[in-house]
Amino acid sequence: MHESDYLRLLTRQAEQANEFLSNARKWERERWVCQRLLQAFNISHRLDEFGSGQEPPDVQFREANFEVFFVLDEGRRLNEEWRDEVERRRSAFSLSQLVRRHRRPRWLSAGDLQARLGPTLRKKAHNYQERGLPLGELDLLAFCNLKQAALDFNSPFPPPSEYQRQGWRSLSLVGPNFVRILFTHDNAPDFLRHNRGRTVLFDLGIGL
Repeated sequence: MHESDYLRLLTRQAEQANEFLSNARKWERERWVCQRLLQAFNISHRLDEFGSGQEPPDVQFREANFEVFFVLDEGRRLNEEWRDEVERRRSAFSLSQLVRRHRRPRWLSAGDLQARLGPTLRKKAHNYQERGLPLGELDLLAFCNLKQAALDFNSPFPPPSEYQRQGWRSLSLVGPNFVRILFTHDNAPDFLRHNRGRTVLFDLGIGL
């Protein structure tokens, strides 16, 4: 492949990522996170099994009511990040212009990663309770997209006691290369309860 062809390919990939992060594709993006969870546990599924109704939940799959949220490095905005990247690639005349040096991500313990869910979950629990929404019918799904830190898989996940007390039916983590079910209550969907406490690693990491 010629350098110019590769540049066009890289530009098109950035354009597709930018489009995927648009408001128009919000539900498709949330469904994609759910699919990553299902793939980790080898749960067969069809696209017509996913539904969207009045939010929350964001995505319905069989008996699951997934409420999806993103966990990012502080100050990051994915849509702005990819808009800038599209312009950077469009204006490049050679691959050398696209080279960037990145700091190696620091290791993040499972406890520290789990703690990063706290602000969003506390805010959601407060807002939903004020609106009279039943937290016990929602399955929380966090997509962790961190560039500055990587999960240390040798560190243990602490008991997610605070989040359990908030009343959610279940809480799961999806990362670029892993999935973990943090907790489930007895009324959670079977495929979540049967995999509670499991961490599954992907051979190929995927992020945004």
